[in-house]
Amino acid sequence: MYKYSMTQWIVGNEDIEYSFQRLKKNGYDGIEFAAEPYTIDQERMVSLLKKYEMECTSLCGIFPEERDLTSRDPECANTAIQYIKDSVDFAVKVGAPYIIVVPSPVGRVALPEGYTYDEMWENAKKNLKIAADYAASKNVKLAVEAINRYETYFLNTLTKAYKFVCEMNHPAVWIMADMFHMSLEENNIGASLRMIADRLIHVHIADNTREAAGLGKTDFKEMFYVLRDIGYKGPLTMEFMPRLANPYESGDLETKSHLMDKYAEQAINYMKTLEKSV
Repeated sequence: MYKYSMTQWIVGNEDIEYSFQRLKKNGYDGIEFAAEPYTIDQERMVSLLKKYEMECTSLCGIFPEERDLTSRDPECANTAIQYIKDSVDFAVKVGAPYIIVVPSPVGRVALPEGYTYDEMWENAKKNLKIAADYAASKNVKLAVEAINRYETYFLNTLTKAYKFVCEMNHPAVWIMADMFHMSLEENNIGASLRMIADRLIHVHIADNTREAAGLGKTDFKEMFYVLRDIGYKGPLTMEFMPRLANPYESGDLETKSHLMDKYAEQAINYMKTLEKSV
């Protein structure tokens, strides 16, 4: 059986202990914290993990404009690099083995004026390597995420993400597959997962509508067949949310706790049922 977790940044301004209670009630193994080392009470997170006997499966990197690994501007690039380094320290404190990284800012859907795509590609590799060297020294891995074309112009397919990670060829740089983004960008989910098999360390779960698994049309049974075939051993982390043009807005919403309760129960029951069937 896979370990199941749910990301924390999608629940708005809900008190984090309620999130733990929800996950414990529904049989989750762990939680994914937002990688916000400057605002999250890290000591409280450690305490809650112990109290509810759960693990931190990962940290979800948050990459607005000011955290831009593709930038040529040293100050901007260093802000992103330092953010990842500080998130690595957070990861060590809560025992998270992975941090999800998006190399370009989420919401930037066009190439910035004055840049070429190739230049930004090289900038991202150069800047991420500095952060990855630090992550490697702390035994933390960085999972590069491909997100859809409506949220980035940069790495929006697993083919691009795989090429990027292979070119970096760094022991701390791997790939995360997000089933929602894949439903928009991948021609064949099974083939895409097989393509990245040797670099895959983490999977995010949401249906094609970005709701809980089982409420849309994504073929999660095919996903399970492929994950079994390629020997994937990592966690499966729920990342459903309200339908928003800017996903980061979900972190600022008044929490719809009843909806999150419903989605959390729906998602894990559906996924465990499918897992048993394969």
